[in-house]
Amino acid sequence: MTAAFAPQPHFVDRPTFEVPAAASRPVTPEVYRRRRLVVVAVVVGLVLGIASFGRSADATSTPEAEAAAAVLVVVQPGDTLWSIAETLAPGTDPRPIVAELREIAGPGSLQPGQLLSVPGSLVD
Repeated sequence: MTAAFAPQPHFVDRPTFEVPAAASRPVTPEVYRRRRLVVVAVVVGLVLGIASFGRSADATSTPEAEAAAAVLVVVQPGDTLWSIAETLAPGTDPRPIVAELREIAGPGSLQPGQLLSVPGSLVD
């Protein structure tokens, strides 16, 4: 093969791009005012969104929230289910609370120092 058939480089003239005159204009106070308004609107939207999300998350009942609302009772020597129920809800009929405490305490008698986790819904 001869050198006559070798590919020759081909150069293309590319046009140069100029920055339009509008992009080089100075920024006016009106543009700054619009930018500030957009930033404030975005921030307010984020704050309101986070606040409403937090409020809806608090409204749901979770086992952790129910456990936090529970009252811990430490059984003292001489305590009975009836006396604990009267202490938790004075002035009310203690029988429903005694029934709940019986389920919470489990089988057998109460032991001094035993912890009872009473749901907050039972306590007045």
